[in-house]
Amino acid sequence: MAARGRGLVFLPTTPLEINELQYVEDGLGYAFNDRNLLALALTHQSYVNEHPDAPPVSNERLEFLGDSIVGMVVAERIFNGAPELPEGDLTVRRSQVIRKETLAAAARSIGLGNWLVMGTGESTTGGNLRESNLADAFEAVTGAVYLDGGYDQACSFVSKWLGQHINEALESETRKDPKSLLQEYLQANGKQPPRYELSSQSGTPHDPVFTINVLIDNKLIATGKGSRKVDAERKAASEALEIFISLGNADDF
Repeated sequence: MAARGRGLVFLPTTPLEINELQYVEDGLGYAFNDRNLLALALTHQSYVNEHPDAPPVSNERLEFLGDSIVGMVVAERIFNGAPELPEGDLTVRRSQVIRKETLAAAARSIGLGNWLVMGTGESTTGGNLRESNLADAFEAVTGAVYLDGGYDQACSFVSKWLGQHINEALESETRKDPKSLLQEYLQANGKQPPRYELSSQSGTPHDPVFTINVLIDNKLIATGKGSRKVDAERKAASEALEIFISLGNADDF
């Protein structure tokens, strides 16, 4: 096992002992009632893969739970912090906070990468520095805090480590058209810019109706209609944003 010192666990490749988790708690700013939950939150799937004799449990289920909790806390903070903003604007600001890069930055502030229990292969290739692993670990720890202490404790934890990012999102420009909002949302989630295509034109020369499709990664996402092409594009963009809101993540489409 790699060296472990006071207040720091450096690249462990075996599960942390229960008493060692106090050092992790000091970094998190939260004391667990059940430290087994914290140990689980810090166990990467690569460790399980390399140790078939160990209990086949990693932090992936806690990550699933924590993802929803982080989204809820951030959405609530932004909703209450910007009562004048419409839904599309709120969605973009939430996406700025809950994207992988932001969660990884919070994990680095805590030092989670130093405590992640990984398989040797993942550890030796810099797995503790990988943004996806750090973001997943932050979500997993959030899920563990929720199970251990309830929603209020999880809310406090998320607000502590993402509060600055939430404030920055709230202070950003407040009103943009749906096309700009959709492009920002996609950019924040690592997607290519949207592409708009004319699907059909109907009506009369004096009262035309344009139907516009919006495509993302060459997939048809939504359709909008309007008396001008730009209006149809805006409606298609708004529809696409609503779809992503219902999914919770652009990657799920």
